[in-house]
Amino acid sequence: MNSVDALDLNQLDLNQLIALSKVCGLGDQADLPNQTRNLIQQADQAKRPLTAEELRMICRASGIGIGLPLQLQRKADSLVAQARAELNRQFPDLCQPGGALHPQDRADACWRDCWNFLRVVLYAIAAGQSQFTDFEGMVALRELYIRMDVPINAMRIALQTLQELCIATTPSSSEQALVRACFDHLLDNLNNSAVKS
Repeated sequence: MNSVDALDLNQLDLNQLIALSKVCGLGDQADLPNQTRNLIQQADQAKRPLTAEELRMICRASGIGIGLPLQLQRKADSLVAQARAELNRQFPDLCQPGGALHPQDRADACWRDCWNFLRVVLYAIAAGQSQFTDFEGMVALRELYIRMDVPINAMRIALQTLQELCIATTPSSSEQALVRACFDHLLDNLNNSAVKS
């Protein structure tokens, strides 16, 4: 299974789709230094943030100041919690019986996804790369989200809130532009992934 395009996604079970779903494509970008690709691949495979030392090496190679990604990474849990509170404020019925994020394990899965989206956005910021998603992995994610009836509009609102929160803590206009571009790229790809072709 080298290409999702060559697969009949309807023939795959959920576990296969989960295995194929991938957001981060930075590890495959040939224009990035080998060390950057390797560090990001290792962190992404472990589904963990970059360490301070990994961030330092990646930022040195990209020319991006370490302050922004390090600060945002340290605030990741708080930023996701703020996005969650805002979504619950705007759409209180989402987590109630009959809502798209009910029962609690569905809501928890949604917030884990948001945290992981933010984790990958922070890789992209550190690498200075606003085009960072994995095309085939996002195709698989599309099918997975459709099958699991993930509330994509709610996810988009949560990610837009994360984008606004990250921009609000970013003093430099050039860094704000990078943060905006990374989130816009993710939101565009998530939107594409939500549209069944």
